[in-house]
Amino acid sequence: MQNKTGASLGSGARSKGAIVKLFVFLALAIALFVLIKFTNLGGYFSREHVEGALKQLGVYAPIGFVAIYAIATIIGVPGTILTIIGGVIFGSILGTISVVAGATIGACGAFFVSRFLARDFVAEKFMEKQWFKKLDKGIEDQGLYYILFIRLVPLFPFNGINFASGLTSVKFRDYFIGTAVGIIPASFVFVNAASKASDAASKGEASPGLFISLALLGLLTLAPVAYKKYKSTK
Repeated sequence: MQNKTGASLGSGARSKGAIVKLFVFLALAIALFVLIKFTNLGGYFSREHVEGALKQLGVYAPIGFVAIYAIATIIGVPGTILTIIGGVIFGSILGTISVVAGATIGACGAFFVSRFLARDFVAEKFMEKQWFKKLDKGIEDQGLYYILFIRLVPLFPFNGINFASGLTSVKFRDYFIGTAVGIIPASFVFVNAASKASDAASKGEASPGLFISLALLGLLTLAPVAYKKYKSTK
């Protein structure tokens, strides 16, 4: 009887802890939404602000860019503008490396926030559901393939995946590798297109590389549509 009572108290304490963490997570999410929506927080990640800050860093600009990109990713700021800036300032190769590094670090930060603050609540809420057990176990066992797929095929919002992944039992190692490797193709396509467009603007003429990069960008944009079409025909 005493053991059951102790187990019950322990379970209740864990449930309360999970709820407290969830409220903290939701409060942070709401606060960030309000800051981005109703203040100029997003403006600090605009092209003008970022380029100005990077110029002051000189040779340390790539490190600064990675830090800026990581922070933007953690707080949920879309990375499209920063990706373009990376291509314009650093070129195709260094730009891709910097974007992938910043996005991966930021994605890991968002993952840990979600895992620490909301995972316990989700697990306790659905742990008795058979569908959740199967899904959670599948993600735990095959997490690398799940993450790699959703990163390679841009069907879902990047920032949304970061936080949603933390709610699952996917191993951090699998999440890290799947993210770092999976975002390379799309990052290169966007960075390369921005770099080639910048070169064309400065030279006053379009090179074959620009048309190739734009074609790749078009294919990447159509990839989700093609995948959905393929799935609907099966």
